[in-house]
Amino acid sequence: MDIETALNESEKIYRQIVENLNEGIWILDNNASTTYVNSYITQLLGYTTNEMAGKRLFEFMDDTWTKIAEEKLKYVLQETEREYEFEFLRKNKTRIFTSAHISPLFDVNGKYVGALVGVQDISYRKKMESELHDKFNRLQMSELATLNIMEDLQNTIEELTKAEIQIREKNQELQKINSQLTSAREELTILNQNLEKKVKERTADVEKLLKQKDEFISQLGHDLKTPLTPLNILLPIVKEREQDPQLKEHLEVIFNNIFYMKNLVIKTLALAQLNSPNAELLLQDIDLFIQIRDILKMEIPLFQGKNIIFENNIPANTVVQIDLLQIRELFDNLISNAVKYSQEDEVKITIDAKQMDDFIVVSVKDMGIGLESDQIQHVFDEFYKVDNSRHDLQSTGLGLSICKRIVEKHGGRIWVESQGKGKGSTFFFTLKAHKRTNGEENINANTNELRINTVL
Repeated sequence: MDIETALNESEKIYRQIVENLNEGIWILDNNASTTYVNSYITQLLGYTTNEMAGKRLFEFMDDTWTKIAEEKLKYVLQETEREYEFEFLRKNKTRIFTSAHISPLFDVNGKYVGALVGVQDISYRKKMESELHDKFNRLQMSELATLNIMEDLQNTIEELTKAEIQIREKNQELQKINSQLTSAREELTILNQNLEKKVKERTADVEKLLKQKDEFISQLGHDLKTPLTPLNILLPIVKEREQDPQLKEHLEVIFNNIFYMKNLVIKTLALAQLNSPNAELLLQDIDLFIQIRDILKMEIPLFQGKNIIFENNIPANTVVQIDLLQIRELFDNLISNAVKYSQEDEVKITIDAKQMDDFIVVSVKDMGIGLESDQIQHVFDEFYKVDNSRHDLQSTGLGLSICKRIVEKHGGRIWVESQGKGKGSTFFFTLKAHKRTNGEENINANTNELRINTVL
């Protein structure tokens, strides 16, 4: 075999070896242009041998990796073997990580003529490294989180220990407080028993005193009423016979005061009787509209010198359970007050009623002098008089107190409303309504106005 044939055979064998290597062989000239690539390289990047021939190494990289590769190849010129990691761009624009072992090539004169690049695909390794890195990071974070949890747990245990100590101390305090409360409760029980006994004793004393007071007032009233009766009869006769005008005027003053005393005694006895627990009411089912109509007619002779307009707006068949005599006394006092404290010659009094649940709410409205807020608080007090009636012998200061007791005896309540001085007053009170059966009618009447002209 001659030398040339041997060389051809040797080159053939060499090419077979190079082509079948599980590693890429990439030969570059001194300008980094491709002079040879084996099939491993073409398959790795997706190009053909002809497509890669003559192209520079950097044409298979992006700009970032081109700069890195240019910098790395400088070391090859220094006759140094190097191993780097490069990222290449495949023909389909996907990326692939490689490990490149670069060895310089020189001619017989020692001149640099290019480089031999051995290429290995390390994409899988880089992927594994990335996953391991991520796992390591997660492990570190997990470990840090565990440490934080352990630290928090330790702090929680310490806090719980402190809390347990505090709870134990609080429990001891609570036990002490409970012991004190038990002692206090026992003392309070004894005190309540003694207090209950004292209250019963005081109640008995008060009831006894009230009874004595009522008996005293009743006896005093009768004792005063007895001598006042003949005086009340005789003085008008004496006055009529007396010719001296001055003495006759004195007799008039005496008679007015005796009349006031008699009226005061009567009112006081009436109030004492209402305050007595033994007082009983004679309740009847009464048509309130009819009774008010009759009461207003009976009031005619009592008011002289004034034009009085009564408006009876109470619906017909408004039936209430009342003691007739007591209710007449109630309306007499309210109407007398309305007339007495009127500011004009013409007096208008409106009486109305409406049902609310089981009660009838009755109102008596006047256009009189009205009441201030401080007066409203006291109008039902015994012997209370508004300023302009303090020296009025026609007023005993007991009329509204009697009204209050009459309403309360009937199981109701009474109150007054007024917008102030000169704006009139409205007295309200409640009475128990009669419970109608299915066969009873409820007919509302129109407003019935009764004008009373008593001007002489």
